[in-house]
Amino acid sequence: MKKTLFAIAAVLFGMTLTVSCGKESTEPEIDPQEEESNTLTPIMLTKAEWQVANSANAFAFDAYRALYEDEQMFFSPLSLSLALSMTACGADGKTAEQMTHVLGFDEYSTEDVASYYKKMVEGLKTIDNKTTFESANSIWIDRKLNVKKSFLAAADEYYAAEARNVSFADPSTLTAINKWCSDNTHGKIEKMLDSLSPDCVMALVNAIYFNGKWAIDFDDKTSKENFKTISGNKVKLDMMSVSYKLTYSSVDDWAMVEIPYGNGAFKMSVVLPPEDLPFKKAAEEFNSDRWASLFHGSFADVNLRMPEFKFEYEVKELKKVLTELGMTDAFTGAADFSKMAEIPAGDVLYIGDVKQKTFIDVNRKGTEAAATTVVEMGYTSANPVVRNVDFIVDRPFFFLIREATTNSILFIGQKVN
Repeated sequence: MKKTLFAIAAVLFGMTLTVSCGKESTEPEIDPQEEESNTLTPIMLTKAEWQVANSANAFAFDAYRALYEDEQMFFSPLSLSLALSMTACGADGKTAEQMTHVLGFDEYSTEDVASYYKKMVEGLKTIDNKTTFESANSIWIDRKLNVKKSFLAAADEYYAAEARNVSFADPSTLTAINKWCSDNTHGKIEKMLDSLSPDCVMALVNAIYFNGKWAIDFDDKTSKENFKTISGNKVKLDMMSVSYKLTYSSVDDWAMVEIPYGNGAFKMSVVLPPEDLPFKKAAEEFNSDRWASLFHGSFADVNLRMPEFKFEYEVKELKKVLTELGMTDAFTGAADFSKMAEIPAGDVLYIGDVKQKTFIDVNRKGTEAAATTVVEMGYTSANPVVRNVDFIVDRPFFFLIREATTNSILFIGQKVN
């Protein structure tokens, strides 16, 4: 069987947001102290767009629980959703139905979803002039591949993707793609791809960069304090501290504090599960409903201590997880990506693999985060391929980064060691 591999690489880098899941979202309160100096103009969503946002958040938690591991973990649901949504623009039939179902967008066309993401990305760039958010897209096309103009038009309209004709047989193409990624992520992703298959014919690349400074001032110095790891051992970590009026909530012994960046448009949610609940069990319960229940807090004078942390993470088993969630045909010879390219009779274009790598650095000044998501496409002949509150973060915890006016989730992570 003749087999040709090519990669559609969607690199989504940065601090991304997540939309509140589960229940119908309501516009969150803004801290009065933030209101005095900010010029925050909310991202205005229609009722239908709120529903898309809520569905995106529900997918975020579904994928997070399915990907759970007993180690440091950091996952960008926005990056994955954007990469798969862009890929879905080229899907048709049952393949498109399964992809939109897993992403939670059954009731919406790929154009509706793409239009929502276009509004979100454009809004993120301007909602906080104290926070850097940048996004860029490019499509690298081998000259021998006959890509459909309608697919490229959709990629341009909704994702502002710049198309470039190249030769994937030329080693300079790999160098050019990696340089583009580095240039558009401020050097945080210098080598997105180690190599390209000799038969690679296309790469879709998205780069997102986020750099947010805290809206509050943590104490100048950290202190060495005990942190209880997921295994029950105690280790000394650098803890940063601050006493400030922050949004705090507590429901059924779950507690959450939110720390604003810049003008308050972006926030980090730090979630502590019940102390006597095993963390793996807590991860199973950490779903969209639990998240929604914690969204009705109030301002409290919080004495916050939490660790500085910095780590990289590679998300594993994404193909397996997406298949188990219901995206089955896209990874087999039954895939239908006929809207993406002209495919000779008897041949099949399918998703070979989905990969994601992430990076996060949280310190006293702020947060820098990145995620790269790659959707690799395979091309083969048509045979099926199978109040006063002490909030002491001294044990395993969850953390999320969201955009406050839409509650959109960019990242979900856990620190357990």
